[in-house]
Amino acid sequence: MSVSFGGVRAIVLSGHGTVFDSAAAVRSAADALGERTEALAALWAAKRFEYAWIATATGRRTELWQITGEALDHAMAALGLGQNRLLRARLMQGLLQAPPFPDARPALAALAGNRHRPLALLTNASTMMATATAKAGEVFALFDALLSAEPTGVFKPSPVVYQLAPARFGLAPGEIAYVSAHPWDIAGATLAGLRTIWLNRTGAVAEFSWAPPAAVIASLAELPGLVEAGQKVA
Repeated sequence: MSVSFGGVRAIVLSGHGTVFDSAAAVRSAADALGERTEALAALWAAKRFEYAWIATATGRRTELWQITGEALDHAMAALGLGQNRLLRARLMQGLLQAPPFPDARPALAALAGNRHRPLALLTNASTMMATATAKAGEVFALFDALLSAEPTGVFKPSPVVYQLAPARFGLAPGEIAYVSAHPWDIAGATLAGLRTIWLNRTGAVAEFSWAPPAAVIASLAELPGLVEAGQKVA
């Protein structure tokens, strides 16, 4: 069965892991981390997600910058780096400058500037984090809106966060194409009624069959063609 994205009236993307390469912030400090570079990148990312989910489930009111620091403290301690405060500061600042993936900026540029189909970011990151990263990556001007989970007091995949996009643009959820590299994020957005596109850069095995994406792409380079009016994919 083919899926049409011709009726899409807004395009919304997740931030870190989809547009921005969080692991690059850690790799930029490889001179200080050595063989622990990839392990720290993976553990830090996993704990950021985990701590955000726990905050939502337990009702803890906080924002992602605080959680990011707590996750880094755990990851550094687990890898024997807990006393290196200079490295911690370097990594936290580096995350605010996480570069766009190579396929991100050209795709965003191709989609930007359409007044009938706004382009936005929907992220668990705080407004400060999202703004800093988008400006550092020279993509800030391409977005019509940066939507942060921060005002809701919860994090994706809570349905409350996905409602920010329809509310911002005055659209029905099904009129919004939502793009994310995270299967759990795709599941949450699908259940919230958004038309989801899973960005599967690594050829990962699909998850959450009870909330599948409407389409799968291997690169953001595929996104502009996919959402053009009348465009269909198998």
